[in-house]
Amino acid sequence: MRTGDSFTYGTKILFVLIYVRILLESGLSRQDIRQLFRFIDWIMVLPEELAISFKTEIKSYEEARKMRYVTSIERLAKQEGIEEGLQEGRQLGVIQSSQDSVIEVLETRFGEVPITIINAVNNINDSSVLKTLLKRAISIPPLAEFQQFLPSIKILLLMQ
Repeated sequence: MRTGDSFTYGTKILFVLIYVRILLESGLSRQDIRQLFRFIDWIMVLPEELAISFKTEIKSYEEARKMRYVTSIERLAKQEGIEEGLQEGRQLGVIQSSQDSVIEVLETRFGEVPITIINAVNNINDSSVLKTLLKRAISIPPLAEFQQFLPSIKILLLMQ
């Protein structure tokens, strides 16, 4: 291949790429674009090596067009959302762990724990209240006394 031929092919591929981009952005249907491209391909035959390169360029251009531009504000908002989600997940994890700890202490101290107590503990989503319950579960003598203490916790939660 001579230098002049290479320049001619380089110019051809550049022209075809520019024209195809214009076609893709024109709003024409895919079928119309294909028909116009067939015509261009018939007029300007590219060697196989350049045709492969051309195909790769078109694919990457089409993929870039599909991706929506994300502004810096949108990126910041997305990051804030992720951080809020992580914080919320941590809080839920702390609450779940606290609920499990209260129930585990009760099971360790008293054996089988009534389902009503388990449900009541699992419905509490305030970590400070669960911390208080854990201390009571450790220190309260009979399980019945713990069960009597639960309604006062519910009243406190309603007043918050």
